Amino acid sequence: MKLVSYCILYLIPACIFIYMAGMVYSRNRHSAKHITCSLLYVFTSMWFLGVFTTFITYPEYFDVLTIYWVNGAISIASLLALHLWLMNANMYAKEKGKYLKLLFVPGVFMLLTFPIDSWMLRSDGNTLEPILIPGPGLYLLWIVDFTYLTINLVLTIIEMKKGNNAAKLWYKGILLYFIWTFSMLVAALILQDTNLYFFVYFIPHGSLFWAFAIFLSMSRFDYLSSYEKRYKILFQRSPQGILIMDIEAKVLEASPQISQYLGVEREELVNKSILSFLGGVDKQTFITKHQKIFKEKTKIENFELTFVNKLDEQKTLLVDSEFILIEGKSLQFLMLKDITEAKIKEDKVRYLAYHDILTGLSNRAAFEKQISELLNKKEMFNLLLMDLNKLKKINDTFGHQAGDYAIKHIANILQELVTDKHHAARLGGDEFVMLLSIDETEEMINKIKQQLTIPLTLSSQNQLHLSASIGVSSFPKDGMTMDQLYSVADKRMYTEKYSGTTS
Repeated sequence: MKLVSYCILYLIPACIFIYMAGMVYSRNRHSAKHITCSLLYVFTSMWFLGVFTTFITYPEYFDVLTIYWVNGAISIASLLALHLWLMNANMYAKEKGKYLKLLFVPGVFMLLTFPIDSWMLRSDGNTLEPILIPGPGLYLLWIVDFTYLTINLVLTIIEMKKGNNAAKLWYKGILLYFIWTFSMLVAALILQDTNLYFFVYFIPHGSLFWAFAIFLSMSRFDYLSSYEKRYKILFQRSPQGILIMDIEAKVLEASPQISQYLGVEREELVNKSILSFLGGVDKQTFITKHQKIFKEKTKIENFELTFVNKLDEQKTLLVDSEFILIEGKSLQFLMLKDITEAKIKEDKVRYLAYHDILTGLSNRAAFEKQISELLNKKEMFNLLLMDLNKLKKINDTFGHQAGDYAIKHIANILQELVTDKHHAARLGGDEFVMLLSIDETEEMINKIKQQLTIPLTLSSQNQLHLSASIGVSSFPKDGMTMDQLYSVADKRMYTEKYSGTTS
C-alpha cells in the first residue's frame, strides 16, 4: 500500500515534469531559454524521483540519497531557475550584466561541499533508523536556495511592472511555491518526532504551482514562443530565404531556401555564425557593420551581398531586414532573394555595351567614355590610332575567317601590352585606338611593331606577315576635343599608310 501511495505522490508528478520538459524543448530546440526551462523541469522531476527512491529503499542509503540526489536536484534546479529568470529580465544584456554570474558562486560552492562528513546531515546515535537531522551545511544550502527563489520573485515583480502579462502568472506560481515549500519544511522539522511527520512527504509538491504557471503562460501569453510554430508555414513555403540572427550574427533560424543559397544543411547552419558560410567576405568588416546596424536598429533595403558558398558557387543575394522582438530580445529578421542569374545577365549586358564581341577589347562607346574622362581631367595624353594594312587582300586571299583571325591577333597584342594606365579599344573593322601617357607612346609603338614582325600562322602551309599604320595626336597640343584629336591622328595614320613606309 505504501508503494502505491509513493507512486501516486512522486512518480506521477515526476512524469508530469518530464512531459513538460519535452514540450518546452520541442518548441524551440535552439533557444537558451527553452533549454534552460526544460532542464529546470527535468531536475525538478529528479527531486520527486529522489524522494521516491529514498522512501522505497529506507533506511538503506538514506544519507547518500538525501544529500546527493534530493538536495542536489533541488540545488541545480534553483541555479537553473535563477539563470532562466535572469534571461527573462534581460539582466545579462545590461552594462554590468556579466557580473551577475557571480550569483551562482554560492550555489556551486554548496554543491561542492556535499561530501564533507556531518556537514549536511547529522547522525543521531540514539535512534536505530536514520532520520532527517539537518547539519549546518544543509541549513545554509536551504538559505541559498530560498535566496535564489527570492531573487526570482523580485525579478518577476520587475517584469510585472513592465507590463509583462506572463509575469503575473509567474508571480502567483512562485509565491505559492515559496509559501508551500517553506510551510511544509517548517512543519516537517517541528513535527518530525510526532505522528504528523507526514508533512515531509509534500515538500516537493509546491514546485507544481510554479511549473504550471510557466506552462500556462506559454499558451496564454506566448511565453517561450516557438519559432517552429510561429514561422513554420512562412519558412517552409516562402519563395525567398528567411533568416533570423542575433547581434553576434549567429543564425537562430533559417528557411530551406537559405540552406540552398549557402550550400549547407540546416543542421549545420543553425546556432553557427553566418560568417562561417560566406566565402570571399571580409569577416571583420561584416561583423562591425552588422553590430552597428543592430545597435542602431537600422533597416536594410535592397542591399546586394555577393559571396562564395560552401559548394564554391558565387551567389548574389538581395537583402532586406527588419528587427523583431521575441521574448524581450531584439533579433534581426532578414528576407533574402537569389539574384545571381539576374546579376550575371546584367553584367553580360554591361560587358556587351562596352566591349567588342570579336576581340574582347573595349568598343567605341567605352573609348568615348574613357577619353571624355581624360579630357575633363585636363591632363596631357596621346591618342594612338592604328589601322591594319591590307585587310581586304587577306580576306580575298584566305577568307574572312583569316581576316578575323588577324584582327584578333592585333587585339591580343594590344591586350598584352596595355596596363591600368593605358586604354585600348577597337573602333570597328580594322581600326584600333589607344590612349597613352606622353612619355610611353614611343615605346608602345616600338613594341607593337616588334610583335607584328612575328609571322601569324594560318596553317602548316600559310603564314601572314602583318603590318599596321599608326597615327598619333597629343592633348592639348593637337586639339581640345575628341573629334579634333581623332581627326589629327587619322590624317597622320593615313599619311604613314600611303607614304610607302609600310608594305
